[in-house]
Amino acid sequence: MKKFLLSILTMCLAAVASVQAQTVDGRNFGIDGFAAYAGTPGTNHYLAGGTTGGAGGEVVKAENFAQLQAYLQSSKPYIVLVDHDITTGIPCYVESLSTGYLCQDQSGESGEETTYGERVMVASNKTLIGIVNPETGKAPLFSRITFVLQCQSNVIIRNCRFTMVGAPIIKTGENKIVAWRDGKQVETGDPDCIGIQADKNSASTDWGAHIWIDHCEFFNGNAANKDRYDGLVDCKNNVQWLTISYNYFHNHDKACLFGKGNSDIYDNCRTISFHHNYFKDIDGSRLPLQRGGNLHYCNNYQVGCADGWDCREKSVGYVEACYFKDSKSPIRSDRGGSLNINKSEGYDVIYSGCNNVMEGYVNIDGHKISNTYPVTSSSWLPTQTASTYSINQIDKTADVPAICEQYSGAGKIVIWDQAVPSADETKYNEAVATQLTAACYDENGNKVSGVSGGGDDSDPSGDAEVLFKLEISSSASDLTMTKTTDAKSLSSYCSTLTGGTASVGLRNDASSSQKVVGSDSSQRHIRTPKNDVYVQINLDKALAVGDKISFTGNGNSSLEICMMANNTYSDAEVTTNHLYTIPETSSLVGKTTLYVSRATSSNTYIQAITIMRPDNDDDTPTAISEVQEAKKFNSSSVQKAIVNGKLIITKDGKQFNAAGAQVK
Repeated sequence: MKKFLLSILTMCLAAVASVQAQTVDGRNFGIDGFAAYAGTPGTNHYLAGGTTGGAGGEVVKAENFAQLQAYLQSSKPYIVLVDHDITTGIPCYVESLSTGYLCQDQSGESGEETTYGERVMVASNKTLIGIVNPETGKAPLFSRITFVLQCQSNVIIRNCRFTMVGAPIIKTGENKIVAWRDGKQVETGDPDCIGIQADKNSASTDWGAHIWIDHCEFFNGNAANKDRYDGLVDCKNNVQWLTISYNYFHNHDKACLFGKGNSDIYDNCRTISFHHNYFKDIDGSRLPLQRGGNLHYCNNYQVGCADGWDCREKSVGYVEACYFKDSKSPIRSDRGGSLNINKSEGYDVIYSGCNNVMEGYVNIDGHKISNTYPVTSSSWLPTQTASTYSINQIDKTADVPAICEQYSGAGKIVIWDQAVPSADETKYNEAVATQLTAACYDENGNKVSGVSGGGDDSDPSGDAEVLFKLEISSSASDLTMTKTTDAKSLSSYCSTLTGGTASVGLRNDASSSQKVVGSDSSQRHIRTPKNDVYVQINLDKALAVGDKISFTGNGNSSLEICMMANNTYSDAEVTTNHLYTIPETSSLVGKTTLYVSRATSSNTYIQAITIMRPDNDDDTPTAISEVQEAKKFNSSSVQKAIVNGKLIITKDGKQFNAAGAQVK
């Protein structure tokens, strides 16, 4: 028995060593940069030993999409191996691959054949490794499958190829991937190859960390327009300690987005190492587009690209030894960002055949320059963020093109040199039984029975619009009140107050002075229910069905909240969760004023309130047939529309559901 356990331990250690470090041609291709850093002790982002992925978990082989989805979404750690191309395997027909518009007639008599898309909600503690197929000589290609890392930590993805080419969409939609689920066409998310984010409940409180994407290939082509596909690798919200290394990005429009907008900018929002990546024929932009955060941009090679690394609002970058060839605008920091450039001999930036360059630079081939961008200087170095920070090998700039062409991308080095197990139905069933982040679907698109998760259907925000945000300042002074006439504005007590105004008031006079805003364990908050304290929020936009109200409590305490459309309890809506979705029957719909108070006699502490409007990134997947039905029957007297994922029929001012029952 001891020998058996020792053998298993030896195999696991060998697997970890194989995943974490390789030396090829004298070069160290092991994990490095921010992903190798453990983080700051005492924070959510701390992980002893840095990124290890599925180390310690079983080594399994995914034979098809169902197995891939089950293993990567499981709550158990796994090292998942794939040695052949994978799609959903469910055929469908589109008018053309360039547009992806689904044919109304799915008999196959017209249109071009492709497969329905899907998504994998990758869970923490996972490693995905592609094995080069000896018959094709290529690493596995995942087609029309988006990999989403939502509020997850400790993930490694290596030696894989990704594309959205041919992903089906609907003409009336927003280029969302269409999947086949339980006999229906369903929109299931943005067509990112890999999307990393942390806003499942609230972008102000959620987080993700420790991700390594290495030696992969990303591409999309044959697109009818620049919005046909989304990002190749996108990263949003509070995500720390990432390394994106030795990847090949090509034939696309909008490659990488780090920060979804100006609302996604705050101190230390992202820490990313981005080195030895090869960009070729990116006709659009985002190599990456960076908003906020800190980025080490090292030994990257751009050739034949349009707009490159755009270092924007409050973003900080350290650039060294990068080579830009025959590209329009490879790097700029004149729109709110700042750069520290390594100007050491042999490690400065090189331009060749580029149109727009940074101030003080020229093309080494004498190509005429159209424009120069001023540089806002920064003194930031990665070692200031992580004292033990290092990149295994920083090459001289002149050597970067040859090195990236040789080593960047999938199938360029041996990533896995251990035995590859056979696909195992028993292990697949075990993964399904522990599934955590989302539902799993089989080869026919049917939900696998016994699945315990469902995170994809309850994802509250995606790229949500933040309608309102209030955060009590950690340095706010105390606020006391005694009378109902003492209503006070909260503007001076908030570190953030956007999308409207807020005040606090009392329903009944108090016998003595009551603390309304104060501290407890050094955390300041709005304290209710002392004498029926309420918060009045006046919004810039009216509330709507599906809007999500997120509450953060002092010390993440339990919250028992009631929300009202007026200053009474008669129509109160109560939640004990940190996230409340406004239902169709809510009296809040259409209101620009919201009152928040206590739901029980116990104290409730509120530090932050955020109101979000999801962009329908399949929070409630909508059957395409219902959308088409709604369009077909719209008229002046009868209107049909999809509201929060449900078909609503309006006639003579009354609302009915799809079954004909009046709902409002």
